[in-house]
Amino acid sequence: MAGMKKLLTAAVLLMIPLSPATEEAMNQVLSSWNQQVADYEEALKAAPNDETRAGIQPPDARETAPRLWQSINARTGSRKNPRGKGSIPTFEFEKPWALPAVVWILEHPQAFTAAFTEEEQAQLTYFGNALVDSIIRVHFSSPGVGAACPALSATSSVREYELLQKIYQRNQNKGARACAALGMSLMLNNPMVSSIEGSEAMARAKRLYYLKQSILLAGRDTKFGSTPLTEVALEQAYYLRHLAVGCIAPQLTVKDQQGAAHRFPITGKANLLIFWSPAEPAGTNMVRDLDKIKAQYPGVEICPIMPYAEPEEQQAALQGLGIAASYADDAKGTAGTTYRVAQLPTAILIGKNSTIIYGGAPDMKLQNALESITAAERAAAKAARPTVTIQEAPARPAPAPQQPPAAGDVPGLREMPEF
Repeated sequence: MAGMKKLLTAAVLLMIPLSPATEEAMNQVLSSWNQQVADYEEALKAAPNDETRAGIQPPDARETAPRLWQSINARTGSRKNPRGKGSIPTFEFEKPWALPAVVWILEHPQAFTAAFTEEEQAQLTYFGNALVDSIIRVHFSSPGVGAACPALSATSSVREYELLQKIYQRNQNKGARACAALGMSLMLNNPMVSSIEGSEAMARAKRLYYLKQSILLAGRDTKFGSTPLTEVALEQAYYLRHLAVGCIAPQLTVKDQQGAAHRFPITGKANLLIFWSPAEPAGTNMVRDLDKIKAQYPGVEICPIMPYAEPEEQQAALQGLGIAASYADDAKGTAGTTYRVAQLPTAILIGKNSTIIYGGAPDMKLQNALESITAAERAAAKAARPTVTIQEAPARPAPAPQQPPAAGDVPGLREMPEF
């Protein structure tokens, strides 16, 4: 196995371009990209209508990725392998000046992937790991590493979580530390990451702690990606306060096709809110099968909610899909905003006590949660059945001992019958 790894590394190194990699070349590529983005945004602002705006194409990151990668991937030497014998190669992207390019590549993983052919997939895996390792070894202390935190926090990798922790603990820049703290708070929403913190209570406590630290450390101009960090942090605070598992579910009002208003969740019952759209197939199929879902989970009140549309449009869409009925959000999208629906379909499962049990895509986790509710209801119904106790009959008193007959009172023997 070790021999195979050495051969793979050697093959990867042989495929590295020999063209020079310099800070100047990197800056030229990034300057060109930033100009393209600025032109695109200006064109959107100047567009007179939505139709014109829809025809404006964003800059293609796949054209930038190969040139940017070429500007930072030259080999510079080797260093001692910390995990064993021998040495491992070093590259230009490990130098402090290359951090902006590393951040760009992390922000555009699909474009970076497209820069490699199918025959070069070994290179892609090798260099993808090497780029993250460059942050772990070198860039973690840079003031500009905060720009990499959103991309790092978008993964479910414990390695990236520990890298954010390293930035938070050892970087001297408050903005970078704020981004790392917010990234860790976001990552702790993932069970694969939160499990390393021990109990759910400990993971939740750390989420709140890092969220508070991100707000305290952030400056007025600190951004998390393209959004002001405080806005992202406040949204996270709203989620933890209202939408996390165990929170009391917010009340919402939706209307049916006749215009009648209905409030959900219904107290005293389990509720399943399904945010869906006739334009996407997954939610449409789920709503089309509501009768089967209701039959499978009879104790759950199901509330499908589609985006707002005029009543005639709603009715036509439902009829075209073969769906009998659905509730609809209002024109402001209040229900979707209340539950911070970012993609469709989204399912929110709420227990009888009005606390959130599950929120996210309708997948196996949702099905398991529904099965748990059904099993609990069956167990409760069984426990509530009256118990029939069969009592033993009272013991009969022992018969009084018979006295032997007195002499002369003994009856005579019967005559034997004749056959």
